[in-house]
Amino acid sequence: CFDLSSTPYLFPRDASRMRPLCTRILAELQQSQADEGESKAEGEGKKREGEPAAHGGDKESDVKEAAKEEECVPSTVIQHMLNAALGFNSSDLDIQQSVEKSVTALIPVLPAFRDQCRRNQAVLTAMQVEEEEKNGEGVRERRKGEEEGEATPSHTAMMRAKAVGTLLDHPKSSFSTLIYDNIRAEIEEELEKMRAELREAEAKIAQERREGEETGGGEGEEGSYYLESVRMQAAARTKVAVPYLLSFSSELEIDMLELSNSHLCSLLNVDELQLVTAEAEGILSTVTVHRSRIEKTEDPPACLRSTSALSSFLKGTVPAGVDDDCFTVQAASALSTSEPCYASKWRCEFGEAWEYLTSTLARWEELEGRINEALAKEESTAADYALLSSLLDELLSADVLNEVAATALADRLHFITSQSTSRFDESYSRDKEELAVRVKKALAKREVTEDDFAYLKKLFDEVRTESSDDAKREWQRAISDKLDQIVKKCAAGQDTCGKCYSRVASHKCLPCSHVSICEECVAKQLSSQEVDEMKKMSMHIVKPDDTPIECPYCQQAAACISLH
Repeated sequence: CFDLSSTPYLFPRDASRMRPLCTRILAELQQSQADEGESKAEGEGKKREGEPAAHGGDKESDVKEAAKEEECVPSTVIQHMLNAALGFNSSDLDIQQSVEKSVTALIPVLPAFRDQCRRNQAVLTAMQVEEEEKNGEGVRERRKGEEEGEATPSHTAMMRAKAVGTLLDHPKSSFSTLIYDNIRAEIEEELEKMRAELREAEAKIAQERREGEETGGGEGEEGSYYLESVRMQAAARTKVAVPYLLSFSSELEIDMLELSNSHLCSLLNVDELQLVTAEAEGILSTVTVHRSRIEKTEDPPACLRSTSALSSFLKGTVPAGVDDDCFTVQAASALSTSEPCYASKWRCEFGEAWEYLTSTLARWEELEGRINEALAKEESTAADYALLSSLLDELLSADVLNEVAATALADRLHFITSQSTSRFDESYSRDKEELAVRVKKALAKREVTEDDFAYLKKLFDEVRTESSDDAKREWQRAISDKLDQIVKKCAAGQDTCGKCYSRVASHKCLPCSHVSICEECVAKQLSSQEVDEMKKMSMHIVKPDDTPIECPYCQQAAACISLH
């Protein structure tokens, strides 16, 4: 009763050019789906030929499962969408029935398709952030690094690694398989070499483990050797894998070591990469911790502050008294020869820390070489005094500890000053030179004990009475540090009074917080009334107009003295 268009798909007139395009798209999708169906049917037929006959119920279940999987295929969903959209206004009854069939098929699969769309958005968002940061923050960081002369890791490589990590977190994204295949294709040859070397390393470790278990003693020793072989295996994998991963990072501009262990194994499809990232982080942590300890001049043996200890560490051996994993140290030494890689944050940080340690060792060895050369003379004269004194000052102010060399220099200086004053320049004062030697010799002693307290305190008082030039102030500070060392060592036990050196220190000076003086010595500096008040209140506040009371340990004026 109405004049309707006889065409199967109805389009508005202004969009009539869409008809042939959409018709062709539908035809291609149908043909592609038909081809896929034939290939799948052939594969299932061959599979069934090699399997025993299944029950009828199982066959029916398999058919339903296959139909459900087919409905979730993106190409099938898209075909249903196009079919419904294009035929919705059609005047052809068959087409309308086909539209209804497509809509019905879409209802159960749309939630899954929506989730797929969200995964795609997450990946695309990560890539968009990568591009924005690449053009913004990355450029600024690179320029800053160039200005400061630092090895700045590629911001692009780190952001691409972040995007790849997002992809790996969404393995069902439409882009995942394509990107994975492209990455593997670019590094296919090197990837195969890495797999071969990892297998070879695994076989070697397994052989050593078997030999160790066969030649080992009791059950406990076998278990211990097994645990050791596990650590050895992790280190061996890291030594093989990291150079390849750095090469991949440069080639792909993706920071591989920024990926987690699971992401790395999934991306490269290499199970042997388990724990490699964690092991690499352990290596970096060990090297940076030793750098920090040297910079802070912490005490040995934990701090590698001697040429022998630092040299051993850099060669891959754990120095005596250092609580490091031997396999981690060996791996660090081996990886120090790897090529620099600005696409790897790990390699930049590791290289910077390792370079600091190697340059520090070279600096120490150069200083000790000059000291040995100066001490090589059989007899030193007044003409050598300035050089020897300068070397001792340099050694004491350096971050290296060499008590033997410091003592030898101090003894040589003492020998020179003990000679007749006529052998020295008139500008030198014999007493002052002798004091300088005694101070330097005392400071050269690395470990100080309670027995040294009285001598150091006396030495401190001598230095304080001399002229207040920069050198004397520096001596005062250094001797005060030695006194503080003794105080800290005695903190767990009973502290000695820094005034009388005979009684136990019972009172604390504030604000320095040193428990440094006994009640009797405090009482000598107060009136009888103040002593009574102090005993009653367990403290004494020093008023501005009172006679100053100094802490015997650090000579800081005390604002308050309290019972400890």
